[in-house]
Amino acid sequence: MNKELLHSVLFWLDPALPAEEVENFKGFFEELEKIPTVKKLQFGRAASTGERAVVDNSFTYSMVATFASLEDHDSYQEDDLHHRAIEKYSKYWTKVVVHDMLVI
Repeated sequence: MNKELLHSVLFWLDPALPAEEVENFKGFFEELEKIPTVKKLQFGRAASTGERAVVDNSFTYSMVATFASLEDHDSYQEDDLHHRAIEKYSKYWTKVVVHDMLVI
């Protein structure tokens, strides 16, 4: 039985980027949404939640993509649209952290 996979990615954009370019970075996620194996993709800016030892709101954008299976995720990783989006937008980030989870 296939289990859904959640692909969570945090992006720290270059702090020297103009506000317009930070806003335009949303285009990266809009391109990723077009990949056929993406079941659902959500993205947004870091929330201004209260400070606590366990909270890290230092990232600029975060996304969560849902895949029907590990195989669909792996296909997404190899998709030309994914590679082209990274090539186009990677100049904007200084750090990326990925967390993948199989839903139980």
